[in-house]
Amino acid sequence: MTGNYPSLELNMRASEPGADKTAEIDADGIYYRQLNENIRRLALEGKRRIILKGVRGQRYLGAGLSFTDLYLQVQGIPGEDLGFNLNGPTIEVFGHSQNAVANTMDNGKIIVHGLGGDALAYGMRGGELFVRDDVGYRVGIHMKEYRRKVPVLVIGGTSGDYLGEYMAGGLIILLNKDNAKEFVAGNSDKTLATGIHGGEIYLFGYEPPAYLLGIGALLTPVTRDDLNKIKPYVREFARCFQIEAVPLLKRELFKIVPAGKRPFARFYYPSYPVDTGLKPVHVEKCSPCEASCPAGIPTGRFLRLLRLGEAEKAIRLLDEYTPLRYSCCGFICPHICMENCTRRQVDFPVRSEELARYYKNDLTVEMEEAKSERIAVIGAGPAGLSAAYQLARRGYPVTVFDESHRPGGKLYQVVSRIRLPLESLEHDLQKFASLGVKFVLNTSVNKGMMENILKEYEHVVVSVGAHQPLLPPVKGKKYLRAGLDFLKDYNLGRFTGSYLNLNPQSDVVVVGGGDAAVDGIEAFMALGAAPDRITVIDIKRPSAKGEERSRLEAEGIRFRYPLFLQEVNKEGLIVKDALGQEQFLPAALVLVFINERPQMAFLPEEVLAGLDQRGFYSREDEVSFRSAHPRISIAGDVQGQGLVTTNIGRGRKCALEIDALLRGREYVPEKKDPLESVFLQPQKASPAGEEELSIEEEYDRCLHCGICVQCDRCVEACPRGALTRDGETFNVDLFLCGGCGTCAATCLGGVIRMVPR
Repeated sequence: MTGNYPSLELNMRASEPGADKTAEIDADGIYYRQLNENIRRLALEGKRRIILKGVRGQRYLGAGLSFTDLYLQVQGIPGEDLGFNLNGPTIEVFGHSQNAVANTMDNGKIIVHGLGGDALAYGMRGGELFVRDDVGYRVGIHMKEYRRKVPVLVIGGTSGDYLGEYMAGGLIILLNKDNAKEFVAGNSDKTLATGIHGGEIYLFGYEPPAYLLGIGALLTPVTRDDLNKIKPYVREFARCFQIEAVPLLKRELFKIVPAGKRPFARFYYPSYPVDTGLKPVHVEKCSPCEASCPAGIPTGRFLRLLRLGEAEKAIRLLDEYTPLRYSCCGFICPHICMENCTRRQVDFPVRSEELARYYKNDLTVEMEEAKSERIAVIGAGPAGLSAAYQLARRGYPVTVFDESHRPGGKLYQVVSRIRLPLESLEHDLQKFASLGVKFVLNTSVNKGMMENILKEYEHVVVSVGAHQPLLPPVKGKKYLRAGLDFLKDYNLGRFTGSYLNLNPQSDVVVVGGGDAAVDGIEAFMALGAAPDRITVIDIKRPSAKGEERSRLEAEGIRFRYPLFLQEVNKEGLIVKDALGQEQFLPAALVLVFINERPQMAFLPEEVLAGLDQRGFYSREDEVSFRSAHPRISIAGDVQGQGLVTTNIGRGRKCALEIDALLRGREYVPEKKDPLESVFLQPQKASPAGEEELSIEEEYDRCLHCGICVQCDRCVEACPRGALTRDGETFNVDLFLCGGCGTCAATCLGGVIRMVPR
C-alpha cells in the first residue's frame, strides 16, 4: 500500500483450496476508515474470502460493498452500521453486534452469532439479516420493499420495544427460540409495529397482548401460504446456527399486518389530499468551495466519494485537476474555498488544507493512448507544470524548457521553505517522470531557439512567469532592493551570514504585504533579523494569509497600512498616510515585494504586438489562451500575476484548449454553475468542535452543497412513497406526488427543489 494506509498482513495457506482468493487482516488497532479501505482494495484485487481478526468496535464494516460472491468473516465485536448500504456480499459475525446493523441494506446476507443492538435493519430495502439471539429497541424501522427486493429479518431471541415501527415492507420473523412468555416483543403500551403500513411480522410461541399492538397494527390469522413463505428462512436460520428447524416450526405462530392505509398520514405536511401543482427535480450544481477555487478543485465531490468509501476514486478525481495538490493545496494555497465554505456559518470551514496533506497522492497517474503531436512548454512554474501534466496525461510527448536548474518556478525559487518544504514540492514533481515529461533545464530561450522550437514542435505553451522585478519610480530608487531577487538568492543558499552588513538591530522595511513579503520576512528572520525591527507597509490591507500575518504580528512584526511610498534615502524612507501627512521610517534596507513583469522578448513579433503597456499578454475573459501565432498559447503570470492556484487552473484550461485544437474538436470552456445561496442549508447542521472528528471523517462535516450523496433522506421522507432511487437516478411518480416539498426540505445539499409541473 502507498499513501497514508497501513500495509496489510495477509496470512494465506497455499495448500488450502481457493487460498489465492483468501486474505486475513489483523484488525486490532486499525482505524475503521483504513480498515474499510483495506477490505475494498482486497475485494478489487480479487479476494473473495476476507477474514477480519481482532475486530474491536470499528464502524461501517462492509459498507457499500457490492461484490455478490464476497464473504467477509468478522471475529470480534464490530461497531455501529455494520453492512451499511450493503449490496451483495455475505458478512458473518462471530460475536455480538452493535447498533444499526444492515442500515439501508440493498442486497446480500448478514449473520450475527450473538446479540444485536438497537435500530437493526433501519430502512432495509433488500437482503437477509439473521441474528441468533436477542435484539434491542426500534428494530426494523422503515423497512421497505424496494422494487422487487424484499428485505428479511430473522431474530432468534426476543426484541425490545418498537419492533417494526413505521414498517413499509418486507418480513420480520421473531423466532423466540427459547419460548419466552413475556417481554418477547417489548412491553410498552402500543409500541409493537406502531405506524406499520406495509410488510408482515411473524411471532413464534407468543401471542402479543392487545395493549402491545401499536396504532395501525392488526393481529391476523396465519394461513398455509404464510407458513410456506417463512419456512425457507427459518430453515436457513437453523442451518446458519446449527440448530434443529423442526421444533421451531412446530410452535404456535402469530402474524401482524397493517390494519389499513398509513395511520399517521394526516400528521404529515401537507397532508395527503393536497396537490400544490409542484414537482421535485434532482439538480446537482457546483459547491461554493469549488466555484471559488481558481484551479477548480472539486472539494465537495471529493468529499462525497470519501463519504461513499471510494478513497481511490476521490484522489483520482483531484488528479484530473492539478499535479500540485499536495504542495499547493496542502501548504501555500490561501484556501479561498475555505473562505466560501458554508460550514463556516456553523462552526469552522471544512479543513481543505489538512485533507490535502492527509490524502497524499501516491497513485499512478492514468494516461490516455499515446499521440504523435509533440508539445513544448517554456517555463516550469505552476502554469507550465500544470499544462505539461494535463497534456502528458492525454498522451502527448511533452518537453519543458526552463532557465533554472530545477523545475518549480517561484515554488522552488521564491516561496519560503517554511511555508513549502522542499521535499513536499519534490513529492509532486516526481509524477512528471512517470508521465514521460522531459525537462531541458539551465536553458534561457532566445529568438533563435524559439524559431527552432516552432520547427520541432506542433504547439508551444509559453508560461515563463513574471520574474523581472519592478521598483516604484520614486526619488532615491537606487536604495530599494527587489524582494524577488533576494528570495531567489536566499533559497539558492547564497547567504551564509549577514545580508548587506545588517545586524539584528538594523531596521528593515518591507514594501507590500502579500505572501511573497511573508516569505521575505521569514528569510530575514532566519538570517538573524530581529522581528521587532521589521515593518511592513502597504497601500491597502495586506493580502497575505490571515494566519500567517497573525503569526508574524505575534512575533513583533508591525503591519501598517495604508501608507504610500514617496522617497527613499540611505537613512530610510518617507511615506504618506491616508490623510496626506508625511512620516519618516528609519531603514537600513528597504525590500520591495509589489510587482514583477514577464520577459518575453524571444517571442515572434506578431505575439509581442499583443502585449499590453505593462508587458503582459492579458485578456479580459481568459476564455482562450491562444496568441496571434496559431501554434503558440500563453498561460500563467504572463497573463497577469495571480495565485499559484490561479496559474494551475490557467495551465489546465490552456492544455484542454490545445488538446481540442489538435484533435479537431471545438473547444468549449468550462463553466461553473454554482448553487444559489437560497439553497444553502447551514441552519440544519449542528456545531462540532475541532477535536470531535479526525480529518478522515471530515466528510461528515461537509454539507455537500449542491451535491447528492445518495443519503436517501428525500426518499424516506416522502409521505406518499412517490420518490425512488435506482443507483444515481432518482424517479418521481407524479401520480403519487402531491408536490408537498417534504423531500426538498429534507435535502441538506439543496439538490432537490420544487418546480411547476
